[in-house]
Amino acid sequence: MTLTLRVLGLDDEAVVADIAVDPDKAAYAGGPIGDIFKQLRASPPRQTPFALADGDRVVGFIVAREKAALPVWAEAGCMTLNNLRIDTRLQGRGYGKAAICLAAQWISRERPDVTHVMSSVNVANLAAFHLNLACGLTPTGRIFDGRIGPQRLMIARVERVCGDQPGSTSTRSL
Repeated sequence: MTLTLRVLGLDDEAVVADIAVDPDKAAYAGGPIGDIFKQLRASPPRQTPFALADGDRVVGFIVAREKAALPVWAEAGCMTLNNLRIDTRLQGRGYGKAAICLAAQWISRERPDVTHVMSSVNVANLAAFHLNLACGLTPTGRIFDGRIGPQRLMIARVERVCGDQPGSTSTRSL
């Protein structure tokens, strides 16, 4: 498995448009990908969307937010990881953990002043909660009333989330 994380532009929606998402779980990942890109284009700068690829195949998507684009619940000095989606046909293969770890490695390299990463996980989404735990994030004990219900807030030092990720940490084009 050779994994790469590619920074996407705001017009690169087509790169990740074919990622299959379980309709019952799409809301947890921010809804339809078109809605996410519409929100990215309308929001303050400082949001970085990524495509996760295994070789030539795009398998996932994640967004890192910072500064003016941080959610209201985020702590100062951190970046948040948002909208993670892994193709449903490929789940259970470690891609979610790879996306989070590679995003943290990118943050470590590109934003050395950022000390922590945070995420919010819907309390009903136990799979995402356990994935975040496996990546080194821990619950803050705070609950935020999110877009689709209560969200657990989670946090970790960037270097803890970087871990010993096998595969490439490249952000070059696919």
